Amino acid sequence: MRFPEKKLGSVADIFAGMTGLGHKGNYTYQVIQPNSFSDTGALYALEAQFQDEEVPSKQTLLPGDILVKRLNPSFVYVVTEKEQGAVASQNLLVVRPGPLVDPMYLAFLLEQKEIIGQIEHMSGTAAAIKAISIKKVAEISIPAPPIEDQKRIGEIWRLSRRRKALLQSYIAENDKLVSMIATKIMMGQGEN
Repeated sequence: MRFPEKKLGSVADIFAGMTGLGHKGNYTYQVIQPNSFSDTGALYALEAQFQDEEVPSKQTLLPGDILVKRLNPSFVYVVTEKEQGAVASQNLLVVRPGPLVDPMYLAFLLEQKEIIGQIEHMSGTAAAIKAISIKKVAEISIPAPPIEDQKRIGEIWRLSRRRKALLQSYIAENDKLVSMIATKIMMGQGEN
């Protein structure tokens, strides 16, 4: 069964991250940068930046907001309760899902080459560095299954990211173990 498609701009608000943040100002904000998050959903330390004027409330992040890199997007970050009130840097787009779309499902879609690749198709560019705009993102067509199916797909995506993080951790620990054993053998401590 094929689901109807909707333009992303009809089911989500899309806006650019904040400009004008710097090292001085009256208001302090925690800022998420493109390098603040990983492809497994890990978030690293946020940077404190300042602005003379208060950031409009619409620009502060809410749980469920999806952060998309403006240059070479390949993976996204879904804002949690912990980051509520932070702001996105100008190098990120914020996709704020409406009530008809599950945030995790939409995040899953925005990591799919067929979905994000529509931007290249619309603009006719295949540059080495791909920049995306709000207008192009809003024009992306996405499948719109029932919300229950969206939630199931979103949960599978969330769990697959968790699995990827665990596998990466396992590989790192395995590499340490192999290195330790090899060192012991080379030092003559591996003989029994």
